[in-house]
Amino acid sequence: MTSKFRSIQPVSKVISQIRLPGSKSITHRALMMAALSDGPWEIANPLRAEDTLLTARAIEALGACLDWGEDRVRVTPPARRWEGAQGPVFLGNSGTSARLLLALFSAGRGRFVMDGSPRLRDRPVGPAVEALRKLGAEISWRQKAGYLPVEINSRGLGAGEVFVDACESSQFLSGILIAAPAASGTVTVKWSEQVASRPYLDMTIGMMKEAGISFERLGLNSIRIPGPQAYAPCTFTVEGDCSSASYFWGAAALTGGEVFTSPVSSSSLQGDCRFLQVLEKMGCRIFWERDGVRVCGPERLLPIDIDMNEMPDMVPTLAVVCAFADGVSHIGNVAHLRIKESDRLYTVAAGLKVLGFEARELPDGLMVHGGVGAARPTGPVFAFDDHRIAMAFALAGLRLEGVVIEGAESVSKSFPTFWDIFESLGVQ
Repeated sequence: MTSKFRSIQPVSKVISQIRLPGSKSITHRALMMAALSDGPWEIANPLRAEDTLLTARAIEALGACLDWGEDRVRVTPPARRWEGAQGPVFLGNSGTSARLLLALFSAGRGRFVMDGSPRLRDRPVGPAVEALRKLGAEISWRQKAGYLPVEINSRGLGAGEVFVDACESSQFLSGILIAAPAASGTVTVKWSEQVASRPYLDMTIGMMKEAGISFERLGLNSIRIPGPQAYAPCTFTVEGDCSSASYFWGAAALTGGEVFTSPVSSSSLQGDCRFLQVLEKMGCRIFWERDGVRVCGPERLLPIDIDMNEMPDMVPTLAVVCAFADGVSHIGNVAHLRIKESDRLYTVAAGLKVLGFEARELPDGLMVHGGVGAARPTGPVFAFDDHRIAMAFALAGLRLEGVVIEGAESVSKSFPTFWDIFESLGVQ
């Protein structure tokens, strides 16, 4: 088989210890904060994957210097904001890069064009642009209003008050918060009550505080950031990626096995760490240890009815686990999954049907009928160039004969070593 296809071999029970790559979400944010610092940052355990390298190259285009080591990267911010990029800055299919960098580029001076893959051009950025314009950013649409490619003619951000509609993505809000300290005066940011993936917003604010930024919370949905400020030079350690860990936690759940993942702690900044609580409700046992967490799968997986709005990236993994539970599961309040790397409600339902499971796509979620009795793959599971679809459906192959992932190479977006680790899982 070519590298685009991956055949999964079933196992009886997974027993393994996994060293996790650095968090993708935290690495993106750390790189951008470092670019706004008044001195070098040493970032330990950064994720070096397709998406984070796109962000790294973008801040290099702004004049930052990056020196990569084996398990760290030193970021020296530009001498001035900004030197300006030569030619369009291409962001692949990284929605996080696009939505956060819009604000970062607007925080300096220069002319920039941001573009991406055909799929990234289908993912909205309008709410971020609308808010940035109110802070003085000059941003124009090069093709379709609300979407990349965009042209930014930047003279820096000004003081003011903005409202951000974050019901589709908290990234619209996170980008503006990260850049707000660089504004010429105080910026007050308000946002909608419904914030998609709200824990990522909490992550951003927590990292800003850790990096020395002063701000005032005015309520649940408002924050005042005095400006101008600079992020303090520091050494920052990136946590292990809980989103990546979820596939190994799921492996323990599906096989009644035991998996220990590190480094991660119960005080993690990552909302996806809460996926452990979901697995616990389905019958898993969770044990926090000094530098990681141990997941022990049950003899019988229980179905679940759950709102996953705060951790939508966990939905593909959860849906595959639910397919092996004893009963019908309902996953709701995740309509924003339709504007991810793929329409994940469609792609998850389609993948489960290819494997022989009964699954129904809902307007804002999924209905999954568990049980492996009649499940038989009728062809490869197509990943739709979506890393989370490829990795989630690999789990099904631990229990079913004949599971093949088409588009296996898409894991390079967030977890380049996934297949090596997955295929080396200890078994009993």
